[in-house]
Amino acid sequence: MKQMNIEAMRDTYVAFGSFDGVHKGHLALLKALSEKGKKDQKTTVVVSCYSPSDMEEGVLTTEEEKEYFIADTGVDCFISCNMEEDGLLREKFLTEVILGKLGAKVIMTAEHESGLEELKRAAKPYGCEVCTIEPVLYKDEIINSSLVRKYFMECRFEEVTQMCGHTYVMIGEIVHGKALGRTVGMPTANLGVGDTKLKPPNGVYATRSVVEGECYQGLTNIGTRPSVDDLSIITIETFLLDFAKDIYGKKLILEVHLFIRGVQKFDNLEQVQNQVQKDLAQVKDYLDSLS
Repeated sequence: MKQMNIEAMRDTYVAFGSFDGVHKGHLALLKALSEKGKKDQKTTVVVSCYSPSDMEEGVLTTEEEKEYFIADTGVDCFISCNMEEDGLLREKFLTEVILGKLGAKVIMTAEHESGLEELKRAAKPYGCEVCTIEPVLYKDEIINSSLVRKYFMECRFEEVTQMCGHTYVMIGEIVHGKALGRTVGMPTANLGVGDTKLKPPNGVYATRSVVEGECYQGLTNIGTRPSVDDLSIITIETFLLDFAKDIYGKKLILEVHLFIRGVQKFDNLEQVQNQVQKDLAQVKDYLDSLS
């Protein structure tokens, strides 16, 4: 898949939207787009649209993470479009960009999408066909970004995985922390992510981390550290099992698999160490069961 900016193209097959969460509904849509494009020998394009001013509540998936997941769908091109930076008006985006600059001849969307009839009317003068797919359900509800976000905020990460077809992921760079994890016998990797990234609720999680192509089991603490420094700073700290490399500055892909417990304040480091050992045993048992 090619990452590109908006440029003049012809006779493309396009899907566009926010794609926040990149859930099973999105993946089904992009699979249908890819298959139709290959069948008709046309270039397929995914346009991810976002506006920084709409990100106050955080995004489930950053643009980098969207590209990470969409790469496996078989589409040809991925375009990340900042609607504000590019000076794009929403009402003209369809005609000027999708139908105009990209020269869309097929637009793939969901049949339950609001504004479907308006989309068809706008596309018709351009000779563009609007194709739809049926919604994907989870427990009799249509999977959408709002539903994924609801389960996410309730720490129901196993169900988030079922709805998305993949684990919740945070991609960022390993940054220097205070090395306070060493005081409890577990040096941690501190993950730096963008301000707009929605972080899981504060707590301890079973995670897997991909670093330089290798996957490691881990125990991740998200939130403050009341037993160590009692500061209000939210950190993402991961203890990687069976790992002893220097990875500062490296990119890390953190997969969040299971909520273990909330953040607790302990009276002393011995209590912290005892709880950490219990957490690690639970993490290892759970992650081993997935293999």
